[in-house]
Amino acid sequence: MTNETVTLKQRSGDPVEGTAVVTRYAATDRTTRAGAIALGGILLGGLSIVVPGVHLISTWLLPLLGLGIAAYVHRIHARVGTVRGICPSCGEDMAIEDTGAVADEAVWVRCDRCTHPMELILRPQ
Repeated sequence: MTNETVTLKQRSGDPVEGTAVVTRYAATDRTTRAGAIALGGILLGGLSIVVPGVHLISTWLLPLLGLGIAAYVHRIHARVGTVRGICPSCGEDMAIEDTGAVADEAVWVRCDRCTHPMELILRPQ
């Protein structure tokens, strides 16, 4: 976990700088975690063959769920904790807690004072 400079971009107006606690995941960690989840789904699906009745659904559903979750986990590049900065709308200091995972899609946050929406942009690593 490191403090990094982030950009908070409004829908209209100038973007502002802020700081955030960011945990970045290496490609090998993401691939290992995703592979373990996919393998776990396949193994659970295979083991469910011995359960009468349940095996009609679980043998194909569990591997598919494992692969879907693995694909999502592999796309997560970083996790953002507390974001601090000055809101461009109200001008107050803001502290947004536990922003969440950063994948390929945009991450939107809201000021904790005026609830103004802003896009959180991490610097490339």
